[in-house]
Amino acid sequence: MNPKTRNLFVRTASGIVYVALMVAAVFTPWVAVPLAYFFGLVGIWELYKMYETPELKECYPFVNISAMTMLLAFLFASQMYAFLNSAPDVMGNIHFLRPGECVMLVLAILGIFLPELICRHENPVLNIGMGLLSLFWIILPLSLLFFVWIPKQPMLVLAFFILIWMADTAAYVFGSLFGKHKLAPNISPGKTWEGFLCSCVFTAGLAVGLFYIPYFQQAGLCLWQWIVMAILVEIFGLMGDLIESLFKRKAGVKDSGKIIPGHGGVLDRVDSILFATIPVLLFCLSCCD
Repeated sequence: MNPKTRNLFVRTASGIVYVALMVAAVFTPWVAVPLAYFFGLVGIWELYKMYETPELKECYPFVNISAMTMLLAFLFASQMYAFLNSAPDVMGNIHFLRPGECVMLVLAILGIFLPELICRHENPVLNIGMGLLSLFWIILPLSLLFFVWIPKQPMLVLAFFILIWMADTAAYVFGSLFGKHKLAPNISPGKTWEGFLCSCVFTAGLAVGLFYIPYFQQAGLCLWQWIVMAILVEIFGLMGDLIESLFKRKAGVKDSGKIIPGHGGVLDRVDSILFATIPVLLFCLSCCD
């Protein structure tokens, strides 16, 4: 087997495993909970590794503790333990944050500032900024996705994943075939306006198709709301991809990591999902309430 064929085989195999895990997480909380922690903690490790300095190395354990605390707060808030025990009222009965979870979230944020209060760092603003970026760019979307959105609207999460994955694929295919005008040449030279616009049309068409599938009709969205959801996925997913590409370019690395064979790091796989989760979640929940 020549190197090109082998790389394609490895990339395809790991891609299938990744998709299978994400789909399993939508329907199986025993997969969703560890997957959220895995993506969160590995994603932070990759981010800190890209910009590693002695000071960031000292802050890293505190950021990890803050991340685990935030994930745990949303886990409690979503009654995931009851969900794991198949409590009948969990689906569609997500409570607002209670005092205990609010305290945990406050402690998670304070944990980012703690190393700067006990150590004499030369770049406290950079260190705090990296910590807050880790929480609000990586951990918060994952918390909302796995511990709030999945128990309440699993069919919408599955549709969200399908739209994200197909939007990325369509942008690559159409960009390769018709791309002439660079979208962001200084950040991601491979992306083109033609690929983006064709992907928008393709993703909107896919959303129309999902609207007519009985399982996804349970979400309660009308046709125009499915189309708006697809456009939000396209726009914010692209922004997430470009932002992560910017971080990698500034760090001088090609991939955020090597943990997923043939695909790079965790951030390389979930960058679009991280940035698109909150706006799409807010739109869909506002439509469903």
